[in-house]
Amino acid sequence: MVSTPRATSADAAHTPSTLSSTTGKAAANSSEIGLGDVELSNVQNGSANPPNNPLEYDIMQCARLGETGLIQKMLETGRSHAQYKDAEGITPLHWAAINNQYATCEFLIKAGADVNAKGGESGATPAMWAAQRCHYYVVSLLLRSGTDPLLVDGQGYNILHLATIDGNAFLLVLLLHQEIPVDTTDPQGHTSLMWAAYKGFPACVDLLLRWGANVNATDEKGLNPLHWALVKGSQPCIQKVIEYGVDRFAQTLESKTPATVADEMRSTRMWHRALSECGYDEDGNPKTLPLGLTSLVKDRRVMAKFFFLWPFLSLWVAISILSGMPIYAGLPITVVVSFVLQKFVVYLAQWGPSEYRHIHHTPFLAGVFAGTLFWVGIRWVFSIVPITFTSHPVFNIVFATSYGLTTYYFFTSLLEDPGYVPKLPSRNSQKKAIEELFSLWKFDEDNFCVHCMIRKPLRSKHCRRCGRCVAKYDHHCPWINNCVGTNNLRHFVLYLLSMEIGVIIFIRLVLFYIDLLPTPASNNIQCNILPPNLCSLLLRDPWTITLSLWTSLQLIWITMLLVVQFVQISRNQTTYENMKRHIQYQPQPPIGGVVTAGLVSGSTSLGPEGAGMLGSSNASASAAQRKKEGFLSQWTKLLGLDAFVATASDTSATANGRRRRRGNPYSRGVVTNCSDFWCDSTAPYFGTRKSGAGMAVGEGMLGGQVVDYARLYDVPIRTTGRGGRWWRGGGPGSGRRDGGMRYEAVGDGGGEEDREGV
Repeated sequence: MVSTPRATSADAAHTPSTLSSTTGKAAANSSEIGLGDVELSNVQNGSANPPNNPLEYDIMQCARLGETGLIQKMLETGRSHAQYKDAEGITPLHWAAINNQYATCEFLIKAGADVNAKGGESGATPAMWAAQRCHYYVVSLLLRSGTDPLLVDGQGYNILHLATIDGNAFLLVLLLHQEIPVDTTDPQGHTSLMWAAYKGFPACVDLLLRWGANVNATDEKGLNPLHWALVKGSQPCIQKVIEYGVDRFAQTLESKTPATVADEMRSTRMWHRALSECGYDEDGNPKTLPLGLTSLVKDRRVMAKFFFLWPFLSLWVAISILSGMPIYAGLPITVVVSFVLQKFVVYLAQWGPSEYRHIHHTPFLAGVFAGTLFWVGIRWVFSIVPITFTSHPVFNIVFATSYGLTTYYFFTSLLEDPGYVPKLPSRNSQKKAIEELFSLWKFDEDNFCVHCMIRKPLRSKHCRRCGRCVAKYDHHCPWINNCVGTNNLRHFVLYLLSMEIGVIIFIRLVLFYIDLLPTPASNNIQCNILPPNLCSLLLRDPWTITLSLWTSLQLIWITMLLVVQFVQISRNQTTYENMKRHIQYQPQPPIGGVVTAGLVSGSTSLGPEGAGMLGSSNASASAAQRKKEGFLSQWTKLLGLDAFVATASDTSATANGRRRRRGNPYSRGVVTNCSDFWCDSTAPYFGTRKSGAGMAVGEGMLGGQVVDYARLYDVPIRTTGRGGRWWRGGGPGSGRRDGGMRYEAVGDGGGEEDREGV
């Protein structure tokens, strides 16, 4: 038999009820492995007072409702005491904890309540009650007040097990920093990792594995985390434990392999898909290529160069076919050949490093641009310049300049550190950062990154592809295979600007070039579809004309990106902030809620009063939305069309008075915003930012002052002098001021008035 604990909860009705739990058991025989469902049973309070007693005489009701004043009067008059327990051992602190009554919990603790008291049928402490509702501010308070995190309830489960069952990553972060052994087991030998895998919480599985959880631990029946992930059938969980080296052939005490469990639990499709994503065949063996190419394909550096250089060949082949054959034959053949070449790349990606499983996660798109740049340069040097330089020297010089700048800024944007937020050196440093955030009521997804384990500066965001938090995050651009952040944003904009100019000049030079070429002899002109005059022009140099047509297509997305960037520069706004605010105007959950739900897969307390809850339904909606994303949606994002449409619609609605933009706390008016961007002394036009002693990786200008975006936790509202500087390590309560700068903590949303000056 495989027995598993039931999650405990409490009745949230207006009448008190006790927290109870039962233990569910399911057989693990030759045909089935199952787990029981959560069962809740409501019972009476168990206190000596009748349920209909006046509120001022019922300390349990007062604790549940947060009536601290009435509780204080009861204690002062002696009608009750802080250590009061009902017949089942439940205390007022239990009820205050599970209902997120922070102030009441704090008062009861100061009045002498026992933070380690066990009550209810489950024999759980107040911290355990609070943990199962994800009230981690209350949990933090109880832990600071002496709660023993290693205590177990009546079923033998500690607070880490109970928090994992709920699936809140932020609560797990808090508990893991309390020195609770990550591999501590419940009475059946289940670790928290097994619970997270069984429940299907990939964020928790990833967090526990990064913390050092044993991926090959087994319970009393010999099941490891992979077996339990297959019971749930969650592909992300299955894939994650495989990536961390789980034994893919481990057998249970009943000789069941993971493949057997997958077959019994009807999760074989997820099992095979996860194996394929990790580079294994359906039997769990590593995939191999002939001629000893497997090790070469697994080398990330080799594959990065391959994906980057492959478009050079693909573009040459496609342009050569189009320009060398009649259009009615060349076009379909080009489509077929391009498709075959693309399928080869996709196929090879399946054998490569795990992060390259999807083609848009590779340097392929950056290679598409680099290949276009290369062939444009080759054609210009060997064909266009010899013909047009004498008659049009200025155009050639301007093109050479823009071409050189485009090449320089492209590789600078591609290779430059976008402004990664430094990671903390130790777990003690992480714990201090968490404690500081709790003291500020800012321990949430907007201020803490569970992946990097750091306090997130304002305007930063964690990039899943780069695996780091980026200061003043703009977006991740697949066309440069890098994030765009505070360090390379200006280089990225200059890259777009020089490319726009270069493409326009190149098209003009091609027109000059074609006009100067001799007209083909009439007996050599064979037109099938096009008019003779147009056909005559194309036959003068079809390769160059085809290349110029392909290059001119780039003007579409280049122009859209430039418009978006220029508008955002005038507002001192990033693409991420622009899209986030645009989504918040739509009739759907705010992006912050979706991000939170997708990250923690559960509820999260939003503040000292527990003003709101984010449920797992948002996570399901987010996952469903991702599944609906098709080819068109993906390319809309890749080309920046979504940002362009959002910017245009937002600007149009604001101009027509239909919408009132929320205040932007970082805007200082159009003139100052543009000056901050183009005259930023910390960001050189040529060369990268210097790092080292006295230089911060994320420095930039804000209102004419230097701020460190990698450590910016409060917004400087205005300055009363020049030369002010936001000190590294500054923040709430730092008291660091220079040059008359004043600081004020504001949210990203700001106020209701539009202070952008646009």
